[in-house]
Amino acid sequence: MKASDHPEITLVSVENEKFSDNVVMGGLMLCKAPKELVEERTEYYETQTKSQMQSVDNNLMRESDARMPIFNDRKTKVTFGNGT
Repeated sequence: MKASDHPEITLVSVENEKFSDNVVMGGLMLCKAPKELVEERTEYYETQTKSQMQSVDNNLMRESDARMPIFNDRKTKVTFGNGT
């Protein structure tokens, strides 16, 4: 993505002359992607994650014994900042 496409982003210095006409900060380059591509990628990785978690759950529950059952109670919490 060219720096001229986003005049609201001002750069103090050029980090790499090779990409002087692009927006580059901290070694990261601002890029543009079609919304459909981003949605497809997100769906792909969500499917991969669900498949992996199901595999882990199957392996875990295979070890369960009636005398000492394994309970699969999974809870997640995402916080930002100080978490309060």
